[in-house]
Amino acid sequence: MTSMLLLAGIVSFSVPATGEGQVLPDSLPREAVKDAPCAMVAARGEYEGGSFVLRSDADLGKVDMRVGDLKNEKGDVIPAKELDLTTVKVWYQNSNAWVSYFQDPRLKLCPELLLHDEDLVKVDTEKKGNWARVTAKDGSVSYFWLTAPRGVHKRDVDFKVGRIDDAFLCMQPGFSDSPSFAGATLEKDKNKQFMLTVHVGKDAKPGLYTGTIAVTARKGGALLHEVPVRLRVLDFELPAPKTYYDVDKDFLSLFCEYVNMEWIRCSNGNDSELAERQLEAILADFVRHNEITPSFGESVKYREMAKRVGMDFKGAYMGSMKAADDADVRYAARNTARSLDKAFGSHKGMMLSWGDEYGLNTLRAIRDMVEIYHEEGFLFAVNSQSGYLAGANLADLWWPPFSPDHRSAAKTQKYNETAPDGRMGWYASQHVGAENPAFARRQYGMGPYLAGYGCNYNYAHHLQGWNDIEMGLYRPMNFVYGSGNGCVDTLAWEGFREAIDDIRYATLLKTTALKLIKEGASEARYAARIALKLFADAKGDDYDLTTFRYEMINHIQKLRAFEAK
Repeated sequence: MTSMLLLAGIVSFSVPATGEGQVLPDSLPREAVKDAPCAMVAARGEYEGGSFVLRSDADLGKVDMRVGDLKNEKGDVIPAKELDLTTVKVWYQNSNAWVSYFQDPRLKLCPELLLHDEDLVKVDTEKKGNWARVTAKDGSVSYFWLTAPRGVHKRDVDFKVGRIDDAFLCMQPGFSDSPSFAGATLEKDKNKQFMLTVHVGKDAKPGLYTGTIAVTARKGGALLHEVPVRLRVLDFELPAPKTYYDVDKDFLSLFCEYVNMEWIRCSNGNDSELAERQLEAILADFVRHNEITPSFGESVKYREMAKRVGMDFKGAYMGSMKAADDADVRYAARNTARSLDKAFGSHKGMMLSWGDEYGLNTLRAIRDMVEIYHEEGFLFAVNSQSGYLAGANLADLWWPPFSPDHRSAAKTQKYNETAPDGRMGWYASQHVGAENPAFARRQYGMGPYLAGYGCNYNYAHHLQGWNDIEMGLYRPMNFVYGSGNGCVDTLAWEGFREAIDDIRYATLLKTTALKLIKEGASEARYAARIALKLFADAKGDDYDLTTFRYEMINHIQKLRAFEAK
């Protein structure tokens, strides 16, 4: 096929999948490398993304792209069905896009959405706006103005009748992405970015796998270009993420979620059966991105669905405590315990909260309520800023609005030493919303991990938010966007997955090192100490995370070699 290659004038660049720099139609980040392969390194069982850019010296219109199998020199295969190709959609977001979750009424182009069908969202650079393509049952197509100024599309939600008046019904079946890659338009001298995500099977053989992505003309099928693909499969699986300060304690990731059945049903045209399928698709997407601890409102009602897609209810958030006189609180606590015991077998270790961002006086006032729930075996989560001692006295999960990096490490150390049976989290700095995948990767991964946090618990998971200038003070807070077939992923969501995988690599490295320090020979102990020095010297926010990942892999392989002796 290569001999049929046409002189189409297409060049390709490799770019970091979760890099700091944006790929825009007229600019590339400094990390872009011409003619380099789309390269990935992954452990067995891991999802991993690679990214590349195409640029043509002519208007080629719509082209097709075919991802081939990946093979190693022994003939082992990673089948093409395990590789998912999407276009990184550049669309209009407000002028704080990429850097902040605060509102700004102006618009600018920003890369964010990962689409199989790039035409699901139409972008008009002359009118400076976004339009959603909606396909009716009869096949007719209309376009909804997504970037309308605030007030043009009122949002009046009526859960009783299942309707969101005049707002964009993003979960309707007619607004669904293609299940597989549907081609891309290549314009003259315009960059277009793509994401290639591989799922490595747990039984995959280690080694270097190679293959290509064939770019072909839509008319006639002539080969226009080939993008080389390289995948290094490592000879180990990743463990569940644990905390840096205690390798036996789970590192959890929770979000304040607005992912509930009523909202989905209202947003899809009041179809309850469709809403259940959409919720399951969304939760499966969460699990593929390392969010396995449910905190969505239907955790109890749809527990079998959540378990089916791979969620783990250990440490799950299950709602609010009841503030009343002691007798009513005790009755409510026991009733909640019985309900959860019936649903899950046990409520022990499940978390409840009460209120939001209150002060020290309120913490003191609710002490009796918290103690009653503690006696029933529940954990108490609170986000009050009022001092670590008050938090340590009452909170099993204390999650104040701190920046999850080395600047707050002294606070986490005090809490961890005061409440070794508790867990400290964070939120708000920043909230969900900034599109930058490198920032998301740092904020949810090595930043909080090395700073001694025990979890992420940020605000928030929304599905609506297709209009970035519709809100008030804050931008829409989306890691994913609701759609007819569940949700549309984003660059920042890929950054989150990499963040938790960074912690999983760190967990493997630290547990392996600690074991060798305890049981290994002298040379192995020295190597283990050098590996741990990598963490001790890092602040969490002053190095390239991909390089840090490779450093961890290098140490893991060295230490595993000692284990094999």
